[in-house]
Amino acid sequence: MSDMMTTGVSALQAFRQALNTVSSNISNSSTPGYSRETTALQTTPSGGVLVQQTNRMTDAILFQRSLGDNASYSRLDTFQQLASQIDGLTSGSTTGLGGPLQNFFTALNGLASDPQSTANRQAVLAAANGLSDQFGSLQSQMSGMESNINDQLTQAVSQINQAASSIADLNNRIALSNGGPQAPNALLDQRDALVKQLASNIGITTVKQDDGSINIFTAGGQALVLGSNTQKLSLVPGDYGTGRQEVAIGDKAINVNSQISGGVVGGLLDARSQLLDPAETALGTLAVTLTQAVNQQNAQGVDQNGAMGANIFAPISGSALPSSRNAGSAGVSVGFADVGQLTNASYRLNYDGSSWHLTDVSSGAAVPMTGAGTAASPFVAAGISLQISGAASAGDSYLVKPTAYAAAQVQVTTQDPAKIAAALPISVSSGLGNTGSTSVAVNAIGNAADPDLRSPVTILFSSPSTYSINGSGSYAYSAGQAISLNGWSITPAGAPAAGDSFQVGPMSANSGDNGNAVLLAGLSSKGVLNGGNTSLSAANTAMVSQIGSIAQLASARSDAAQAIQQQTQKDSDAVSGVNLDEEAADLVRYQQAYQAAAQVISTAQNLFQTLLSAARGT
Repeated sequence: MSDMMTTGVSALQAFRQALNTVSSNISNSSTPGYSRETTALQTTPSGGVLVQQTNRMTDAILFQRSLGDNASYSRLDTFQQLASQIDGLTSGSTTGLGGPLQNFFTALNGLASDPQSTANRQAVLAAANGLSDQFGSLQSQMSGMESNINDQLTQAVSQINQAASSIADLNNRIALSNGGPQAPNALLDQRDALVKQLASNIGITTVKQDDGSINIFTAGGQALVLGSNTQKLSLVPGDYGTGRQEVAIGDKAINVNSQISGGVVGGLLDARSQLLDPAETALGTLAVTLTQAVNQQNAQGVDQNGAMGANIFAPISGSALPSSRNAGSAGVSVGFADVGQLTNASYRLNYDGSSWHLTDVSSGAAVPMTGAGTAASPFVAAGISLQISGAASAGDSYLVKPTAYAAAQVQVTTQDPAKIAAALPISVSSGLGNTGSTSVAVNAIGNAADPDLRSPVTILFSSPSTYSINGSGSYAYSAGQAISLNGWSITPAGAPAAGDSFQVGPMSANSGDNGNAVLLAGLSSKGVLNGGNTSLSAANTAMVSQIGSIAQLASARSDAAQAIQQQTQKDSDAVSGVNLDEEAADLVRYQQAYQAAAQVISTAQNLFQTLLSAARGT
């Protein structure tokens, strides 16, 4: 009878524990991070049953897969959100550059149609101011995104450090419980949830230890958690004072930017280097090219006062940021030698103690320079000029960002409509007695700085094939040939006859000539970038299209990563998630088994009483 009683008692205890486990599963069915538990039963030598262990239902392979999926999706989703912001900023009808750029050239076309109209001239200045404001607004918005990335990095790093600290604490508690009668399932659930949170912020790898603890490393191999110890992440200023924050680890603040490839932090760093930096540079290149092209063209004409044209936009300079480790006192000024040769690259200028060297930041390739780096002979490379002042020390370096901050410098320098040089600097008239050519066209102003540009000149043809200038010389001529002198070039129409003459002289004030206004308006479609192959309008369209393509691709990749993450979560839920239908069935099954065990005990008691009664009767 004692065996029957013992068997019943052991069954009663075992099934009570099984019912407790089912009850825990049901009550935690909606608890985030909870893993379903099962009660493992084992028979005893006497035929009874005991609870071997309450098992936590997890799959190590699925868990590792979920860490990678979380890191990948968070990275791509973060990148996609920032890409969408920049795309909306550059392509928006009210925020993009397309509308103001078109308005500016439309106003110049209006000026070309009536250069004496004060209203048309004021329209050009208004459009120029609107364009300047839009450049400044875009630069401000992008700078704001840079600050936002810094703020998000600060938040993510704080979350990473908190999670790592909590994981280290749980590691310690789990290790102390290792080898006990029951696995610390609740602690393991808490740790897994924190590890997943960590992976969402930064790509990680994990290594399980014999004592049940886990070590966690960044994708680049830097330890975040070693047992119960942690290495904290921090944010440190960039070496070149750009205002951006860099991710560092440990007491020595080792920069680990290049070792991060996943999570929110990876997405933020990717967006900054692959999207924001190129967008700022492309915008700045447009700003530099526009201002320089417009200023140069305006300088080749005369304004309503009869003076040579001055700058419409303020000249723009590039940026050279010194390293915080520089020991010398040198300064670097960045100018633009040929905007048609500008690229979207940034450069590092290094001094080795005897000479300067320029390298491309992205590729590390050496960039050859000409010149001596002085004011009279600056270094020239890739469309930029570099002038060195002061004394550098060996090892000093500068981050050269030619156009990254240029958009903020676009400013209109005059609000006087008369200052727009709509007319050409010279006028050409045909002699009244000409019998051959009756008109002449100004081909180009090759050198507006020529001191004799506007000096009066008379061209007299002694025959259809020879001419003199101001009564001197005899120069060969053929029909359609350009005649160049003093920085200008003209071409007579048709074939001149002997005795034909042409007078070249300064354009008078308020002449009504539109020659330079036509050339200013033509800058919209003239090739001025990429070696003279790309116009300003085309360059803006290309910038917007490229950013749009990146945003579209980022969205597609983010959606795909999310689908993969969701599938992995479904697979994990199939193993670890609580199915209420299954738990309800187990509840009924264990309840019946518990009741049966109680009946066994009751039967054993009745039999024992029967035996006692029989024994008393005898």
